[in-house]
This record gives sequence, C-alpha cells and structure tokens, in this order.
Amino acid sequence: MSTDSKTSISERPSHHANSSATLFRNPWEEPEETSFSNWQLPTAPGWPGLPFEWAKEFAQHSHKPVEVVKPTFGSERSDAVKATWLGHASFLVELPRASPKETTIRILYDPIFSDRAGPSQWTGPRRRLPPPCKLEDLPEFHFVVTSHNHYDHLDLPTIQSIHKLRGSNVHFIVPLGNKTWFKSSGIPTDRITELDWWQDVTLRIPDSKPSSPSSKVRFICTPAQHQSGRGVNDRRTTLWASWVVEQVIHSPNLPTRRVSVYHAGDTGYMTSTGPCPVFKEIGEKYGPFNISMLPIWRGGTLSFIARMGLRLTDHGLTSAVHATPAQALLIHQDLKSQHSLAMHFATFAGSDVEAFEPIVELTSEREKLNIGDWAEEGGFGVIDIGETAEVDV
Repeated sequence: MSTDSKTSISERPSHHANSSATLFRNPWEEPEETSFSNWQLPTAPGWPGLPFEWAKEFAQHSHKPVEVVKPTFGSERSDAVKATWLGHASFLVELPRASPKETTIRILYDPIFSDRAGPSQWTGPRRRLPPPCKLEDLPEFHFVVTSHNHYDHLDLPTIQSIHKLRGSNVHFIVPLGNKTWFKSSGIPTDRITELDWWQDVTLRIPDSKPSSPSSKVRFICTPAQHQSGRGVNDRRTTLWASWVVEQVIHSPNLPTRRVSVYHAGDTGYMTSTGPCPVFKEIGEKYGPFNISMLPIWRGGTLSFIARMGLRLTDHGLTSAVHATPAQALLIHQDLKSQHSLAMHFATFAGSDVEAFEPIVELTSEREKLNIGDWAEEGGFGVIDIGETAEVDV
C-alpha cells in the first residue's frame, strides 16, 4: 500500500479534523447555506424558511422512467468493461480479461439488497424499486467496495449475506475508520483493507496464478465531498470517499492496455468559492476513465415530503453534499470520463415525480453542453436497473 507524495507524514491531512484520525471534514469551504440558520427560502406554501417547493410534472417528456429488468450481466465478450446497475449506488463491474481463459474479475460497489435503508427493516426509507435479482444470483465477484457508512450505501444484512455466501473469496475495501464496523459484523480482518484519501492498494484475486499480471487490481481511495454517520453521535467519525480502480491487461500479441473505472459514491460539487477542485485533480491523476458511475440525486429523500407534492430546492444545503444532475455533468467533464452512468436516484425516491426529475434535468443539461448519451464517446446517460452497459477497451 502506498501514499500519495503530497500527503506529508509529519502533517495532519487537511480532511482530518483531529490528530487521531477519528473525525473528518471536507477541506474545501462549504457554502454558508449549509447552516440551518441561513435558510431563507420562503418558496414553499406553509413551509416558510425551509428549502422546499412544489414538485414539477414531466408527463410530456420524451425520456422514459427507469424500470427494473432481468439482468444478463452482459455478453460473453472478454475485451470490454461491463457495468450492471443494481439500483441506487450499487453496481457490479466486470473488468476485461487478457484472454477468454483468464478468470473474470468483478467488483461490487455499495451493495444494498434490503427493502429499507436504515438500522432495521422497519425504519428508514423504503425502496421504490426492487433489486433486479437476488444477491445469490450475482455471478462470482471478488471485491466489495464501500464509499461511506450511510445506510443506503452500507447495508448490514447485505454485507453479512455476502460473507455467508462467498466467504474468503471476497475482499472488502473501505475508507478510513470503517474497518472496525466490518470486523464487528463478522468479516475476518484479513479480508478487509482500509484506506485514507490518496492511498492505494494492489490486490490479486483469490487462487490466481502469480504469473498472471492481469489478475491484479489497483484500488485508489479518492476524495468526495460528503459526510458520514449512522446515528446521532457518530457524524463524520468515519471517512467518505470515491474510488478509482485500475487494471493493466497484458494480452498475447496485443499492446498493453490500461483500464480505469471511477465510482463517485455520494458527493457534492459546490463549495463557497465555486466548484470543488478535487474532481479535476482526480481526472488529471487517473483519467481518462473508461467508465464512471456518478450520482444525480434530485428530490427530497424523505418519502412524506415527496408524497405531499414537494421537493427540495437547488440549495447550498444539498449541493454541498449531493451533486445535482447538472453538476454531475460537470464532474463528468472534470474527470475526463469517456462514458458515464447515472446512479443514486429512483430506487429510494418518495414518488414517481421525484424518481423521474433527475433524468429530465440530466438530458436537458446534456443537450446544452452538447454531451451525448452514455454509449457515445464522452457521453453520460441512464440505464435501467438490471441493465448492463458495455464499453470497449
């Protein structure tokens, strides 16, 4: 495991809020509107001072809403990156192989197969759309990557079921401070790797031959602008992150190929001085990316707000930690992503309108920026839950 050269051993990293690495912060200045005392948005009837407005209707929009389809997990091709959306921020990514005889490497991101995103199956937001399959129906995977410990990204029943089903054949990669939770959940210590921002680790899939360089995968923990916490007393006590995955493929009689995949986890984009600069830094260091998975959250999260016909406004309170679809397009450009897929919407939405609005905004803003759909070079788009996107390498 290595640490980026910019991180001095003698200095506390700017995202560490104390010297013991048990409290974290976003090192960029957050908009002042993130303070409740600065809310001044009397736009919602009956909700003076709160950032709500009436939800919009999109009945005439040409794009279709997201559906759940039965997954095929892609074709038999060995020369493509394949990303299957499992709902919310969960993706199963399959990396290319040096030859059809090589073991297929798959990475599972932020898996949640539970009906609710909460401390129990009686509390927390309920899924609007179900997973496209059962956990046991997934093809063999070797790594599980977690972006942060919010319930909609880190689900205890799912993690425990993965360990029960796959045992020592799966390795868990987590941001700093989360290893203790995984150990307490029954995951063996040697099956967990914990990283700080800008740290990386190269791992080999289980039972692979040391002579096969394509069996190695490099995981890089990269920054995100978000927060963490699973209760009232642990806010920001564990780190949140985005993730870069790199692989070098050595195929017979072919040039060496580099594969790079990016998963944003959950992140905002705006700071008090403008766009967060870290995405351009990630793009310069590790881009261009063959495929990226980016959140386009838009709405209220709280189901009762959506059922009342309200939605959150575009406001510093939300944009500091959740990128809008328009801001996700800017992240896409900062990263130099060749193909980007939308996530973190529709699955736990409180209404059909809330689920559809991110798609409308994404397609509208994409046209303004002359950006194509995800399958086009430099494009960004939406797939159905259970659908697989394949990108040539």
